[in-house]
Amino acid sequence: MNGPPELGPIVGESLAIRRARELVERYAPTNLSILLVGATGTGKELLARHIHVRSGRRGRFVGVNCGAMPREMAEGLLFGYERGAFSGAVKRHRGHVECADGGTLFLDELLSLSLDGQAKLLRALDTGEIQRMGEEMERYVDLRVVGAVQEDVEDRVERGALRKDLYQRVAGVVIELPPLADRPEDVLPLARHFAAQRGQVLEPGTPQVLAQHPWPGNVRELRHVIDRAGCRVANGTLPPSAVREAIGLGTPMPASRTGIAEAIKLGSFTQEGMVALCAIYGWNAKRIATALGMGRTLFFDNLRVAGLTLRGLRKFATSANVRGRSGRSSPNETSTDR
Repeated sequence: MNGPPELGPIVGESLAIRRARELVERYAPTNLSILLVGATGTGKELLARHIHVRSGRRGRFVGVNCGAMPREMAEGLLFGYERGAFSGAVKRHRGHVECADGGTLFLDELLSLSLDGQAKLLRALDTGEIQRMGEEMERYVDLRVVGAVQEDVEDRVERGALRKDLYQRVAGVVIELPPLADRPEDVLPLARHFAAQRGQVLEPGTPQVLAQHPWPGNVRELRHVIDRAGCRVANGTLPPSAVREAIGLGTPMPASRTGIAEAIKLGSFTQEGMVALCAIYGWNAKRIATALGMGRTLFFDNLRVAGLTLRGLRKFATSANVRGRSGRSSPNETSTDR
């Protein structure tokens, strides 16, 4: 997410994003550790890279996904090892912490690190001293830590999944990145930004399509949608139809019509879920039914069994403050509400 120069990658107008910008500009140049809290796809690593750039540190930015490290290899990957330190160590390896000397160490999925690994990491952060596996000599590193977690980190501390002392060490400043669904005012600025990166602009009507989608995949999903839509068109504009189709291509659908029919009958398709689904396909009954693997008549029959109607779903969307389509029908949409 690369925004205007003075904003770096932090694009958006919501209070949460304005607050994140303020905290980054204030604390990035300091040596305080920073903890980013946000769901997958909210842009934590991009924000961490921006913090590194704004820090002025001359060393490297080293990103580490703690959740992707095999538990038995975590110590060697973090702190390095000498040749012959263990079976399979055929050559010397510099660990992630050592590679970040003079720069920034980004620890993503920090809660995935074992308690033993947390203890070793805490010592390294507190003393600046590390020791490669199989080596007696200690080395000194000077680095800045940016951590990232998805969950309620204080609850994990209370349950003992994260050491309290490590949490206090990495949470010098806490920056929260809420899900995109909780900051809908950021959807359009981000979409325009991603489109501009492709040399494209949004056509009239496209913002309304974007506003109808709940964005469960957050900013990452929005970027993918704009990229898919941009690949579909030949000119420099993104029409509503291309964006609507791009959203649908990223939405998993049930494997069979029997499965979806049963889901509707059993009530596992909630009003909120049906509203989101209808919004993706522009409230076009034929397109919705096709996506669900059934005919239009069967779709209406199943809605009736579940006690739902398209008209009722639209009213629910309005009352629940879920943005539905406008009152006017496009030439390709079915105008009949059953």
